[in-house]
This record gives sequence, structure tokens and C-alpha cells, in this order.
Amino acid sequence: MLKVEQGINYSIMKISLYFQRSSVLVLLLCYFINTSGQTVIFSEDFSGFINGTHASPSTSDASGSLDTKTQIPGWSGYKIYSAAGEIKIGIEDVTGWIETPLITFSGGEGNLILKFDICRWTGDATIVRVLLDGTQIGSTLTPGDAFQNVEIPITPGISSGKIRFEGVAKRFFLDNVQIVRHYLTSAGIFLKEREEIEIFPNPAADIVTIKNCGGFEILEVLNSSGKICLTKNTGHNDRIELHLNGLDPGIYFIRLSSPERLSVNRIIISH
Repeated sequence: MLKVEQGINYSIMKISLYFQRSSVLVLLLCYFINTSGQTVIFSEDFSGFINGTHASPSTSDASGSLDTKTQIPGWSGYKIYSAAGEIKIGIEDVTGWIETPLITFSGGEGNLILKFDICRWTGDATIVRVLLDGTQIGSTLTPGDAFQNVEIPITPGISSGKIRFEGVAKRFFLDNVQIVRHYLTSAGIFLKEREEIEIFPNPAADIVTIKNCGGFEILEVLNSSGKICLTKNTGHNDRIELHLNGLDPGIYFIRLSSPERLSVNRIIISH
């Protein structure tokens, strides 16, 4: 009888351990699904701002010519300086600001998050506010010397608006601005994000291959001044071979777009 009871207890322990382990696996699975469930609805990496460096930005205010450098036209600003793929906003004794074009937030359920990288001019006592249509969102920022990623939820229920990054004191650098939408299923689990765009070879000579682009409708090649050099309908093909004949050597950008998504990637053409 004792052996039978011991056997039952051992079986119960095994079943209990199985459920514990299964619970951990389910939690881990939900975590990985949750962290990948997002769609980018707006993106700007400032890669068109090619002059200057982080340590020595351009001294020319680019606020009057933003449409020639940004991926989407309609940005506005004051005291904006190119810094090799990022921007510096403000000068030592004058603060600056930059504002996005009008962005449509409606058209899908889910939580909207604003993401961006920010840092100060080394040693400055920098203060920055982020505003949506004139109303501050998130906390007032006091960035450090090194770039840090900031995420701010966007107020629910707003169909469209403009986001402004505004210096309250001193200078700051800004890069990699994105707005992403996190989607939920009826079970409360985020949907899996589509695969990232792959472009190769890079640098390229005559032909470049683009993978995982089936979710986009239009493909455009832009030069470093923002001029569209090539336009192609993707046909929702997941793999496209793009001929680069006739394009001079230099830095270009491949922009993929659809009503819901935008992706911009830099390539180098070398013959």
C-alpha cells in the first residue's frame, strides 16, 4: 500500500512540475510574441542630412530646405543643423525645434507609441519637450551626452496631428523618429511583425535585390538630395531585383510605401 501511495505522490509531483514548466513556456512565448507585434506607420532616420558630423555639425541652418533631406515632405523647424545622418537642434544661445508633417493615426486598432533617439550637446544643461498639436506628451526630457531611446504613448482617440520636438534650453541631437502601432488579437496576444526588409548587395553596382517587401505597393529610389530617380510598382512580390543602370555612383535611398507602412533604407551605388 505504501508503494502505491508513493507512486501516486510521485506521479502528482511530475504532473505539477510539467504544468509549472508549461506555464513558464507559455509566458515566454507570449513575451516574445508581444515584443514583436508592431507596425511602423511613420519613420524618419534623418539619413538625408549627410553634411557635418556629430562632433562638428554643419553650420548652415537647414530649416528652410527640409523637404530636400527628409523622407516625407512637410517637416518644419527652426535652427536645424545636419550632423551626418542625424540632426542637431538649436545653437548655444538660441533654442530650436522641429515638427513632423501631419500624420494620420486612425485606420487601425491598437496602441500608438512614439519612439526616437535623443542626446544633448556634450555638457549642455539641455531641456526638451515633445508636443502633439501644441499639447505636451510624456515627461520633460533632460537628455545625457550619449544617445538614449525614448518611447512615449500617443494620446488615444486622436485621428491625426503633428509632433514637435522643442528645445526649452540649450542644444540637442535627434535621430530615428518612429511611430509604431501595436496590434492585439481578441485573445490579447500581439500579432507577429512582418519580416524586416533585406537589401543586398550593398554597396551595389548594376542590380540590387530587395527581400520581404511584399507588404508594400510602391518602390522608389531617391538620391541624397531627395529627388526620386526610379519608381516601380512592387506587385506585392516578396523579392524584387532592381536594375540600377543609369544612376551615378553615390548614396541613395530605397523607399517602400503603402497606405499603412513606410520603410526607407540607404544603399551605396558603386560602379
